Amino acid sequence: MGISPRPGVWALERSTDGGQTYRPWQYFADTPGDCVQYFGNDSLQPLTKDDSVVCETKFSKVVPLEGGEIVVSLLNDRPSAEDFIHSSVLQEWTKATNVRLRFIRTKTLLGHLMSVVRQDPTVTRRYFYSIKDINIGGRCVCNGHAETCDLTDPSDPYKLLCRCQHNTCGPQCEQCCPGFVQKKWRRALVDNPNACERCNCFGHARGCVYDENIDKLGLSLDIHGNYRGGGVCQNCEHNTEGINCNRCKPGFFRPYDKPLNATDVCQLCQCDLTFSTGNCADGNGQCECRPEFLPPYCDQCNIGYYGYPQCRPCDCNVNGTEGNICEVGGGQCPCKPNYTGKNCNKCAQGYYGFPDCLPCDCHGIGATSSECDVETGQCSCRTNYGGRQCSMCDVGFYNYPLCQLCSCDPIGSTEDICNQTTGECLCHSGFGLPRCDICAPGYFGFPDCIECGCDEQGSVSSVCDSTGKCRCLVNFSGKKCDQCSPGYYNYPECLACNCDVAGSQGVSCKDDGQCFCRSNFDGEKCGQCREGFYNYPRCEECNCNPAGVLATFGGCGSLTSGELCECKERVTGRICDTCRPLFWNLQAGNPVGCEECDCYGPGTIGGASLCDGVSGQCICKPNVISRQCQECKDGSYRLEEDNLFGCQDCQCDIGGSENNVCDKNTGKCACRPRINGRRCDKPLQTHYFPSLHQLQYELEDGRTPSDTPVRFGYDQSQFGDYSWRGYAIFSDIQKEILLRIYVEKSSLYHVLFRYHNFGGENIYGFVKFTPEASGETEQSSDVVFKSTDEPKFVLVSGKQGLIASPFVLNPGRWTVSIKVEKPLFVV
Repeated sequence: MGISPRPGVWALERSTDGGQTYRPWQYFADTPGDCVQYFGNDSLQPLTKDDSVVCETKFSKVVPLEGGEIVVSLLNDRPSAEDFIHSSVLQEWTKATNVRLRFIRTKTLLGHLMSVVRQDPTVTRRYFYSIKDINIGGRCVCNGHAETCDLTDPSDPYKLLCRCQHNTCGPQCEQCCPGFVQKKWRRALVDNPNACERCNCFGHARGCVYDENIDKLGLSLDIHGNYRGGGVCQNCEHNTEGINCNRCKPGFFRPYDKPLNATDVCQLCQCDLTFSTGNCADGNGQCECRPEFLPPYCDQCNIGYYGYPQCRPCDCNVNGTEGNICEVGGGQCPCKPNYTGKNCNKCAQGYYGFPDCLPCDCHGIGATSSECDVETGQCSCRTNYGGRQCSMCDVGFYNYPLCQLCSCDPIGSTEDICNQTTGECLCHSGFGLPRCDICAPGYFGFPDCIECGCDEQGSVSSVCDSTGKCRCLVNFSGKKCDQCSPGYYNYPECLACNCDVAGSQGVSCKDDGQCFCRSNFDGEKCGQCREGFYNYPRCEECNCNPAGVLATFGGCGSLTSGELCECKERVTGRICDTCRPLFWNLQAGNPVGCEECDCYGPGTIGGASLCDGVSGQCICKPNVISRQCQECKDGSYRLEEDNLFGCQDCQCDIGGSENNVCDKNTGKCACRPRINGRRCDKPLQTHYFPSLHQLQYELEDGRTPSDTPVRFGYDQSQFGDYSWRGYAIFSDIQKEILLRIYVEKSSLYHVLFRYHNFGGENIYGFVKFTPEASGETEQSSDVVFKSTDEPKFVLVSGKQGLIASPFVLNPGRWTVSIKVEKPLFVV
């Protein structure tokens, strides 16, 4: 590297298609945890294959800060590292047309924590990579058939070709040279160069090809005189033919004194085509006679012919004529007893099989007559009888001469059906006695009766159930018990994996007994922590919060108590990242870690000094605010320890006050002009209220029809800035609220509600005023509570909501009924 540390997380990648696509060669990361996070669990597995991609952590250390080296070997520790030229996978693994370094994360030296502590956002600007030099070494792939690659490719001056040996050709010696294909091309091995061998054509052909079928059948003769290889000669010359040009063509012969590689090895046959076929024998050139002439000299007629040199066929059949008479001048030939016809060339009645003409010999009990088929000799049998002479029971019958029917299933029986003496059924393999209509033990699935194939090592017996499932021993599984059960390995031994419950992913393991470990565990049984993780069986990564650990902390491996990190006095948590109860604001510069909550007792619930460990917010009473719960919220005043809500409601008069906010200490409301009183409910002297009066009531002060207190809530997140104690809750268990009011002056009144409808649809309510004094009139109206995202006001205006509904109220007590059928919040 140059003037920067080595990268923290990066990947070395290669392309074999000129940079179109890239695949990883090796991963690099700070910790095993980073390997898993960026590259997956497989990146931490040991090298088991020639093309495994692994993650390395030793080249991502902090030191040296400058000039660090990263040495990457693509061969070391791989299974075929010592046998590179004979491993096609490893050769493919090292191929590349382009190399790419994909940087993912710099080495920050914990600068990201520095930027938080010092509030310095420029720290990250100083993260960079600096590369000073890159060296890449390589080798040619010559498949073991060359020692050097110093030949320049005529079409590419930057490409080197192999200097091939062992009769091989091609840029990488990847094929046998022409004429050297007696054996199939193979890579060279340490103990066998697998040289390509010349075809054996005895000098009679200029080329040859390799034929795999000829090789398998052993039909090609090699140069050593052995039938080994698959070389087939092409376009044989010098009147030769055959796989090795080792035979003479028809009409030619090889004299005794001519070797196979002689140019004139095949001589023309000297034969008279009147008596010969034109072919002759190797060695002496003896001509081959035509069928009508007698070998070896073709100088007389053959048996069955007469009249040399024409040699016509005899008039009488030789086998069927008495006295070997050949010529009768067109008359009747003297036939033997078992022959007939003018020329004695047919079998007589009761005989069959010309030219032998054997007697039929049909059996009297089973045959219908003494005659048989003239070609096969088969007699005509009665029912239940069989055989050529009808001298036995037919197939499917037994107990000759009675020939009774065998009781066998035709599907499971052989062609002979049963034993013709005892009648016992003859079953196909896999079918069972007595009738061959069931599967035999060790077979299943009638009528197919497939062999169970239960594994001898893993099954209790060779018998399976009707589905073909064998009964397995406890450590074997599979339909045929031919594999290890989960939790066992190394078939056919199937030893117990014994994987650690805490560290392994399941109970199974690889064929070598290596369990599948979780990312932070290691060992054959996953029974120990991986490097960089601590406190088995937790195996935690050492990611202690720098702000929360003691200055004397020596690292995660320095503690013996099972703890991961050593926390400051007021800090807790496995990684020292949380303030203890009663404390907040974790800071690296604080020697004890966190500062006290310092909550104001009268303003907190229960007087507790608990606060949020991050924000420091204490747990305030409903009407109290500020981090330390020292202030009354707007609309309340006089913070008192004995007050359940913390502060009293201002209860400012809705008509006389500017708003519902009052002085936090005295409770004095902000009055409109010419209005006085703490609640702004009195006119100044020499002033009076006009005829329009404003009255404010809280529904949570009302009662239910059964005279029980009203259910109400006080959650600011549900109903912000509610007045007094909270807000009434309309629900399935509280659909009506009654409120008793006192009217001081006669007037025309309008009714206004503050509500929160969170149900997503309009809700209809019903308001009714009932007088207690006789003579007054009961009044009512509908009201529409439209859907809202936050609390709003609504004027009672009927179902249409167009014109405000007037209520004429005279002095006295009235009972107000508010009915709502669906969930709603109202103050």
